Amino acid sequence: MRSRFVLIVLFILLAPLIAISPDSSLSISKNASAADACKGDLEPVKWNQTLQRIAMVPHFNPYDDWWGFWDEGDGRKGNNKDSGNGDSAEQESTVDMSLSPEPSWMYDLYEHNLESFDSNHHSTLLIGNDSVGALKLNLSANHRTTVCITLQNLNQTSNSDVSADVYLMTSSEYDKYEESYFSSHSGNNWYSEAEESLSDIPPEWRSFNFLGWKTYRDAHQYEKVDSVNFALSLDGPEVYSGLFGDADWQDFYIVIDTWDNVHDNDELPPDAIIAADVTIITTERTLILPNFTVSLVFLALIILLAISPFIINARYMRAGLDTEQTSTGFVPSLNMEPELPPVVRDLEQVANTPTALNSHDIGQLDDENKQIPNLPEE
Repeated sequence: MRSRFVLIVLFILLAPLIAISPDSSLSISKNASAADACKGDLEPVKWNQTLQRIAMVPHFNPYDDWWGFWDEGDGRKGNNKDSGNGDSAEQESTVDMSLSPEPSWMYDLYEHNLESFDSNHHSTLLIGNDSVGALKLNLSANHRTTVCITLQNLNQTSNSDVSADVYLMTSSEYDKYEESYFSSHSGNNWYSEAEESLSDIPPEWRSFNFLGWKTYRDAHQYEKVDSVNFALSLDGPEVYSGLFGDADWQDFYIVIDTWDNVHDNDELPPDAIIAADVTIITTERTLILPNFTVSLVFLALIILLAISPFIINARYMRAGLDTEQTSTGFVPSLNMEPELPPVVRDLEQVANTPTALNSHDIGQLDDENKQIPNLPEE
């Protein structure tokens, strides 16, 4: 019984370690499960209602008015494409506009409040060189969402020979990522240099990095890939409530990155236009446990581990106080007949039983004068 209990506890403790590694042969959750779920009945996309297309391009920087606050000029700050100053022509000369297929409404836009995403959609994004393409959506906590992305070179009809970086971010994480992109593509790049110096910060300290950015749960980042499939189930709506402010609702961004960001292992610009086929499949969840169940399970395990030494010690101390009732036989004495074993008792009965054998058979003579036959003479 104790060995079974120990095995059950070890399995509970080791099961998450096996399930976390997707490359393990013993892994419970693999990418293949997400790939199999990338099939379903697709519906037409309701743009700016359930999905919104967003882009960041190197020839448009809305933060230039802020970065160039101390620059001298004719009253208009910044070097946006439409600013009309001299820096615009210089910047456009360094950007190959033939590799920027994004329309202006994708990067010079107003973000919309989206409905909860609970349907299946497919979309194709064109991402230019040194740019970012993203899909904004409001994920539902009542559905399991599977995202499948395939990248290929727009100018080639053969199999994909390009790769890029794919990230999943919330609104607050995307804002930091957006600042990182525009600061890297501005003339005042001191912010980018400081962020680059902190790119090797360990994962346990990333939450304290006020300059860097990270992905959702610090896990959904897929770099140098030409295709990726991942699934996501929310514990609840992503709502951040401040101590003194109102609740901040978080949307999600599926980001396809073709620029050299501050990460050390990201992909370099491909010098091509990438076509990204994005399929999003939702599956309604049948059982949704409250968030506090995880705390209760771990609390029960901690309590069980804490009291187990006391239980073992109590049973050990009580084991010496228990009297064993053993059956003991009577001690033989001269006043009582001893008890004999059954085998000895049977032998005595056989010995005391009168025999019906003939006297000739036992070699005795009825008459003393008779001679024993066949005896040798003296």
